[in-house]
This record gives sequence, C-alpha cells and structure tokens, in this order.
Amino acid sequence: MPYLTDMFHDQNRTRVKIAEPADAPADKGDPTTLSHRLNACIVGQRPAVDAVVRAVSLARVGAHDPTRPLANILLVGPTGVGKTELVRRVAAELRSGPDDMCRIDMNALAQEHYAASFSGAPPGYAGSKESFTLFDRSRIEGDPYTPGIVLFDEVEKADTTVLRALLQILDHGELRLANGQQTISFRNSYVFLTSNLGSREVARRRRALWARLARRAGWGLRSEGSRVVVRNAVERFFDPEFFNRLDNTVVLNEFDDRTAEELTRREIEIVTRRLARRGIVVDIGSDVVALVCTRGFDPVYGARGLRRTIRNLVTEPVAAAVLEHRPHGSARLTLSVTVTDGEIR
Repeated sequence: MPYLTDMFHDQNRTRVKIAEPADAPADKGDPTTLSHRLNACIVGQRPAVDAVVRAVSLARVGAHDPTRPLANILLVGPTGVGKTELVRRVAAELRSGPDDMCRIDMNALAQEHYAASFSGAPPGYAGSKESFTLFDRSRIEGDPYTPGIVLFDEVEKADTTVLRALLQILDHGELRLANGQQTISFRNSYVFLTSNLGSREVARRRRALWARLARRAGWGLRSEGSRVVVRNAVERFFDPEFFNRLDNTVVLNEFDDRTAEELTRREIEIVTRRLARRGIVVDIGSDVVALVCTRGFDPVYGARGLRRTIRNLVTEPVAAAVLEHRPHGSARLTLSVTVTDGEIR
C-alpha cells in the first residue's frame, strides 16, 4: 500500500504527496513483458510460452487455488527442444537468475529407496531428526514478492514410489517430512515437470525411409501426429491419480528447418559475443549458417545436435586460428569465417 510523505500547506489548503516505498521490488510478473522475453529466448515454442504466461497471470490476480501450488505444469517433448531451458528462463524472469530454482534431477531417483530423500528419513533411521531432503526451502517457498520455482527434470526416469511421493505436493501444495515435525510449503511456487515420453517413437518415425524422402522433397511433416504419439505415451505412463493432479500438459513442438536456422543464428551470435569480450571479432556469413543447418540439424536431437555441429565446424577452427595468429597477449584480432568448396574456412 502507498504511504503518505511530505505533507505541507499552501494557501490554507493541505496537499499530500503520495510515494511508493523506496524498497518496493520491481514488478516481475507482468504477462506482456514475460511473454516477450520468453519468446525472445525460446525458439519455436510459442504455445508452451503462452501456457506458462497464462499460469503466471492466474497466480498474479489470485485466481489460483490457494491450497495447491501456483501451477503444476508438465512439459513434454523430444530432447533438445527447450523444456528445461524454458523453466530456467522463467526463473530468470521471476527470480534472480536462471539457476535460482529448486531443480530435482529425477534420473538420480531411479530406485525405490530414494523416495526417502523427498520427505527425509522416517523415525528411528539415521538422519530422521535432521530432516535432510533434496528440497531447497528458500527457493521453494519464496517470499510475498517472489514466487518459488521447482523443476522435476525427466520425471519419467524416477521410480514409481518416488512419483507417488509427489502426489501430496501436486494436490495439497505441502510436503510433511517423515519425522512429522516440519512441513515444506509449495503453495507459493510454480511446479514444473519435464519428460521425454514418446520421444523414442517419434524418433523412429522421423528416421523412417518415407519420412526422410518427404524431407528431401521439401514436403515437411505434420507435427500433429507426433503430438498425438507423445500425449498417448504420457497417459499410458502416469497413473490416473498423478495425471489428474496436473493443471496443464504442454507438448513442445519439434524443430523444423526454419526454427533450426533461427536457433543456429542465435547460437553463433552467442559464440561471437563471447569472443568479442576477449578482443576477437569474428565475421560469420549466412553461407556458414546454411551449411551448419544442413549438416547439423536433426529433428531427433534438436538444439543439442546443432550446438555440437557449431562447436565442430565453427568454434574449433576459430579457436585454432586465434592460437595461430595470437598465441600470446590480447591484441585485437579480426577473423572471417566463410564456406569454400563446401568446407568452412
């Protein structure tokens, strides 16, 4: 609430100057700004960004259920399309940075006894009094101005007992520790889950002979069939009581040629900015971008495949040229990267 300051009189009339508190934090939840910034960072995933922005908008106006987390969102899609990166960008916008969130790698919870790492050791076991858990309370509970961000990454890799331990978090927004003395509240946090379910079947279809011929002919493939495959895989894997506690299940788009080109340009720009900070100016033409897309783009591997190709075809030759022409010191160096006879020079 605004408070009153600097009250003064002028010609028998009292005027009041109203000021905001000096320590009031900047607004981090404006939907329009959030949508613009997320779409600027996440390529080709506007429907997923819109789903996240809608969840933030609901929480912002207080329309969410106060007895549950602010939102429970499952992000599904092939590897390398930006599921984890989207959550990192949300943390960067709503909190202090992309790593300012509680991230639980579900790969490490593939065995049943790891369920105790969620709620702590039960009474009578070592560590029960200390209530050790994987959760970072400060990044989950947040504060009145800053929500928490929780990410359960690759959730399908965890044991089913671990998944059942998530039910009380998704449903009631609270986790009571096994010693019965402490509770962690998730009611001021956005809970994200990511999964690669259905990716194997989608990859098999992408690598089929008819799919390769269609891409070479420039026909393109409809993404709706892949989305159905992914949704069916999700519904088969999760128990109904688990699936029913999710507010939204978002299937991220596969990369197409246009998205791959845009992502390649952005990744190359990131590399050139890093080198520029060391006094190395690198001029990279559009023919280099086209060659990287041709050799490095595979819908099965998404962004990670492109980054590997950029590293092999562009970054490593540039590094070799820098060591050759500037082995010592920090003098300004300008390099030009071009394509000659189908090879990058």
